[in-house]
Amino acid sequence: MDYSTIKFLGLDHIGIDAQKSFHSYDPTTNNHTIKIHLIKDDNIHCPTCGCCENIKLRGSKSQIIKYSSTVEDNINIFLYRRVFKCENCGSYFKERNPFASENRKISYQKEVKILNALRDINSTFKRVATHFEVSPTFVTNLFDKKVSLNRLTLPDVICVDEVYSKKLSFHSYCFIVYSPQMKRIIEVLDSRKLDSLIDFFCKIPIKERDNVKFFSTDLYDTYRVLAKKCFPKAKICADPFHVIKNISDAFHSLRREIMNYYDYLKHEKNNYYWLLKKYWRLLSLDPSKLNHKRFKVNKQGQFMSQHEILEYIFTIDKRLEIAYDLLHEYRNFNQTATIDNAEEWLDELIQKFIRSGIKQYEKVWKMLKNWRLEIINSFNKVNGFRITNGSMERVNRDVKTMFRLSFGSTNFERMRNRIMFAINKDAPILYNRKNKTNKRKGKLRGPYKQK
Repeated sequence: MDYSTIKFLGLDHIGIDAQKSFHSYDPTTNNHTIKIHLIKDDNIHCPTCGCCENIKLRGSKSQIIKYSSTVEDNINIFLYRRVFKCENCGSYFKERNPFASENRKISYQKEVKILNALRDINSTFKRVATHFEVSPTFVTNLFDKKVSLNRLTLPDVICVDEVYSKKLSFHSYCFIVYSPQMKRIIEVLDSRKLDSLIDFFCKIPIKERDNVKFFSTDLYDTYRVLAKKCFPKAKICADPFHVIKNISDAFHSLRREIMNYYDYLKHEKNNYYWLLKKYWRLLSLDPSKLNHKRFKVNKQGQFMSQHEILEYIFTIDKRLEIAYDLLHEYRNFNQTATIDNAEEWLDELIQKFIRSGIKQYEKVWKMLKNWRLEIINSFNKVNGFRITNGSMERVNRDVKTMFRLSFGSTNFERMRNRIMFAINKDAPILYNRKNKTNKRKGKLRGPYKQK
């Protein structure tokens, strides 16, 4: 066995007797088979009595080990280990195994590669097992015993949100605490109920909770109550996306009401219903991005620009134009306001929503008044970035992907570790295995019925 092959397979750090070792490769299965003999160690000690004298060689035994290098995954090693006898205490022992723990067939390197493969959110235990030619049960047990993650320390800014998980958690929602600065998940809980959340956070020392300066959340009132009780020194910030979404939903509710009013005209030559149905996306588009270039409007058989289409739509109902202006005025406020002028500007917008008299906007101005302080707080900046739940929404999408690929997993502890292990790329792997897995105890199987 030549040195170039030893180095290619990542075995150059192991004392291999190259003259006695042999390597073969099967291109059809892409498997490497290696017979390895180790260089004899002159400093042999008896593990029982510690004696280094009167050690006699008593043959060798082979062991099959599944190994992975940095470039190859499927390597079968036939390791020949010398067997020694200590003449002082009469005990037998084998020479060291540089690849795996005693009585294990999977090498340390292969275990690490299997676990790192599980950092991919699109991987499943079965898919990883198939790739590395091991059983799904082995991968699951390995993950349970080598990955056990604790809650991270609370940072200056935290974002909270929930993800729907009907089968995984008892209350159908998982609660996630996220740090946008570190881009790490702090903790995943199996309930978003207020009592459960307060019970969890109150167990954290008050000194650590007081370090939280900003608490970002959506417009779910339970989280605001939680922040006031458990994080008294933190400023509560309302996520801008959810505020705009509420306004946008109210606007399109008005649009659909007007469109449905002209439903009886959709089979005639009148264009009221058709324009509101086909070009509704123009109403959501930023006015500065509207195109002045004319194109053919098939229904009318004439050429119109996006601006002209909107002007025609506004002639249908005056309320639609007022609602449109308010929607985009708030979007402009959200993009350009600062912490210095946000309070005055927001109060003016609330009055405009009230004076509009639009029924659909009644919930909007009530929401703006209810979350007024939290909306203003959201204009604070940390390290030049505004406080939002934007980065957390990406994390939620990845978590939902893992839920979908798990095909209805009900083991919350295992899924929690998997989420934090995949999202937090620097999540550690335990050096020593845990004694137990996260497998839950089920009902005992009864005796077999013999025929």
